[in-house]
Amino acid sequence: MTETTAVKALQIKAKSRPALVVEYDGTEYTLPGRIPAEILTAQAQNKKPKNPAKDVQEQWQREVGVALVDTFYALVVPENFKSALDMEDLGAVFEAWSEHVGLGESKDSGN
Repeated sequence: MTETTAVKALQIKAKSRPALVVEYDGTEYTLPGRIPAEILTAQAQNKKPKNPAKDVQEQWQREVGVALVDTFYALVVPENFKSALDMEDLGAVFEAWSEHVGLGESKDSGN
């Protein structure tokens, strides 16, 4: 007779972040509280250079930043906000959203 063993599934509670409401030029826009996977892979796709020269490292930082903001704009910013948003203000919107969702924080940052 074969004995069966019940396997209990590991339960992981979904991280729920509320949406971020941004007022821009007198109108409110809602940005999702979810971080798209593409945001996380944007940095991984830009490998950090082994060259320690400051200018090379700064260029890499700029490239990663552009990739993150580009992905943010494409996947997070709602269409109605895109039509109103001046690209000069995109960095400030990205910064507010990334702080809201905890982008870039390590798990140990609370210790």
